[in-house]
Amino acid sequence: QSSSGASSEDDYVQERPGGAKPVKKAVKKKSRRSHNGEEEDEVGRPRRQAQKKRKRQQQPEIDLSTLPPEEAKKIRLDMQIDAIIKPKKGSRSKKRKNEDELDRFADDEVARLREAMINAADQDDIAIKEGNPALQKLRLLPEVMDVLRKSSLAQSIVDNNLLQGVRRWLEPLPDRSIPALNIQREFFPLLKKMDYIDSAVLRESGLGKVMIFYTRCKRVQPDIARTAGDLVSTWSRPIIKRSASYRDRIIPIAQEENAPSRPTGRSLNAILSQAKESEKGRVRKNAVNIPRSDLGSYTVAPKSGGLMRGNAVSVEGDVERRRKAAERLRVLTRKVHAK
Repeated sequence: QSSSGASSEDDYVQERPGGAKPVKKAVKKKSRRSHNGEEEDEVGRPRRQAQKKRKRQQQPEIDLSTLPPEEAKKIRLDMQIDAIIKPKKGSRSKKRKNEDELDRFADDEVARLREAMINAADQDDIAIKEGNPALQKLRLLPEVMDVLRKSSLAQSIVDNNLLQGVRRWLEPLPDRSIPALNIQREFFPLLKKMDYIDSAVLRESGLGKVMIFYTRCKRVQPDIARTAGDLVSTWSRPIIKRSASYRDRIIPIAQEENAPSRPTGRSLNAILSQAKESEKGRVRKNAVNIPRSDLGSYTVAPKSGGLMRGNAVSVEGDVERRRKAAERLRVLTRKVHAK
């Protein structure tokens, strides 16, 4: 059966099938007004009005000057903590706006410094061609180092190609001389700490060619050349896909056929003739020669032989086994991270 045509929702009656008695909706409890005019329910509790939102009562302002110093300090600290924990409405957008302004300011500052570095290098080149001392880069060096040492400006340094100015300062001068030693000693240790330099940054700045020049130039100080070599090996490792681990390092070993044949024995006459030839070049025959170490640097390891051959084979097998285990571990780690 259809329901009655009443418009009010309270008059709706649901009839059960089979002639059962209809179930009426629960009747609303009547409310009454208290003596002060507020509505109350049957228990006597004040009734809340849904259409009105209760406003939070504002805490009265406290005059901290009238309180004891310790209590005033505690209240002031609590107020600061509340201001940090409960930011006001719209503070997030304001913070984002401030961050954008800081990034824009950092980009402008780095771009201005790059132009100043290139301009200083050009002025020094002109001064050297005219026979005058080059001082513009030395005057700007403290400001440049302050910017390069700030890790917060790393992204701005990459975006605005500040390393192009660094490359310009490290290039050889027009008279084929290298830059001042204090400029080299400031830049090279700092470049070693810049982990954000990758192949794209090197391609854009052209810094890799200058590093190769410093590894080959004989006029460069040994510590600077050593740092330049470390930078070249570090930067070229991702390009040639070589691991930085010493466990994966491959050392070429001299083959047995390439090794020169060792003489079995030398006659006494040959030894004496060689000693006589060496005596001819001595100015003072009675003077004692100063011993000199002539070890040199080797890139190919000698192949061991004789009694140590078995141990060398076992060491090579152990190294190969460790390398394969490390490779399997890397593959498993990639699979776990991919999941």
